[in-house]
Amino acid sequence: MMKALTSSCSKATVETLGPFSPRVPRCVSDRPEFCFTLRSKNEKRGWNLLLLKLVRNNDLYPVHAVPPKDQVDLETVEPQAQQSEQTNESKFVRVSFQLQKTCNFGEQFLIVGGDPVLGSWDPLEALPMTWSEGHVWAVELDMPAGQTFQYKFILKGEGGDIIWQPGLDRLIHTWETKNRIVVLEDWENVELQKITEEDQLAEPNEEPQV
Repeated sequence: MMKALTSSCSKATVETLGPFSPRVPRCVSDRPEFCFTLRSKNEKRGWNLLLLKLVRNNDLYPVHAVPPKDQVDLETVEPQAQQSEQTNESKFVRVSFQLQKTCNFGEQFLIVGGDPVLGSWDPLEALPMTWSEGHVWAVELDMPAGQTFQYKFILKGEGGDIIWQPGLDRLIHTWETKNRIVVLEDWENVELQKITEEDQLAEPNEEPQV
């Protein structure tokens, strides 16, 4: 095949094609043919392989040519991805939702909201809360900073029946902080909501987060 290509392109002149500036041979032939030519290595990196179609009027039609500015440096893809991932991680904040409310044995409080992280208002995807002394139910999760979230608490009975928290949806607007955002809610009165910041190492019994 190389012999055939060499013979069909043995008589050639060199010309420049527009902004791509490849140095390519122009074949002198009476027959429509295809000719492959490998351009010399460009000043930045890589080689460009051009496929040229020759027609009877000897005009050249570049089928594919990749300019150097559109070439991708694969060596920079992985570091950029890691940098983007680190940036996204820094925009998450730890949020603790707390509800002080008594319930019967076998019942449990859960939290559900509009964002997928809160179950998209689906009670089956609601996040269970953990009881602690003083009848305080709590759950902690990492949430995107700088966003507003709607949510409510629900009471799940021993038989699986659901009771929704009365009143309007609760709201929390997160912000960037290294501390934990603590949201203390009242079951009935939305105006009693309290939002504070707390050092994540404030509790001595809490294991350090990695």
